[in-house]
Amino acid sequence: MFKGIFAPLMGLAGLNAVLFVSYGSILREFEKQHNLDLLQENNNGGGGTYVPTLSQVYIAGFGAGVAGFLFSAPTELVKIKEQVSRVPKGSWEVIKELLARDGVRGLYQGGWITIIRDAPSYGVYFWVYEGMKRLLETEAGKSNAWQLLLAGGTAGVVSWSSIYPIDVVKSRLQMQVMPPSRGSSASGYAHSTLPTPTRNNPSEQRLYGTLSSSSNIGSAVRPYTSIKDCVVRSYQAEGISVFYRGLGPAVLRAFPVNAVTFFTYEWMMDALGR
Repeated sequence: MFKGIFAPLMGLAGLNAVLFVSYGSILREFEKQHNLDLLQENNNGGGGTYVPTLSQVYIAGFGAGVAGFLFSAPTELVKIKEQVSRVPKGSWEVIKELLARDGVRGLYQGGWITIIRDAPSYGVYFWVYEGMKRLLETEAGKSNAWQLLLAGGTAGVVSWSSIYPIDVVKSRLQMQVMPPSRGSSASGYAHSTLPTPTRNNPSEQRLYGTLSSSSNIGSAVRPYTSIKDCVVRSYQAEGISVFYRGLGPAVLRAFPVNAVTFFTYEWMMDALGR
């Protein structure tokens, strides 16, 4: 039940730190530009409290998602490799194998699809949260706990739902066992991939919409060669439903996790005097 949990725990603190710092930094740049525009127009710096537009909030979240990729890509890759391994492995063992085979580059298998997922999803994430706060607040800066929890939970649900099909594709690409890159000093790594599932074999076990059948691992089925190839072949094999398999549990998890995340963030910001 808890297989692969160590990697997310290791990376979560770093991911959230980079995410919220990047988000705040981008918003501060918008604020500086806002104050500069006021200074040029009015020859004074008095403009009241700066409130970013929701478009600016989305852009800041989008940028934070790109920055957070540095942590999210390797963290999720290690988690997935642990979960689909036939032989029990710890996170450090998986990391060492990836580094031995491909160096640091190996930790970013599926990197492009991770950015494609994270950037817009975190834009939606912060956009929904800030929008909900403004909708629910009676007085600016005095949100009740239930309002923050509701806003954070809703942001998590909406952002996950909006990019879930992309997450399925990302997981499929990261579950593949890739051959060593040219020039790698690693030896003993067989070129094996998880085979493409079919509708005609209901006994196959799947995880995150991706085949996890130990009896077929290492077969001669060719690996996905690109994001497009993964999307096309997955659709041809299992239909449109494959891109939404597991959405229910993901959404159920998203609400409490993100409700607590944003509530803690707001509490810490208030404690530090923002």
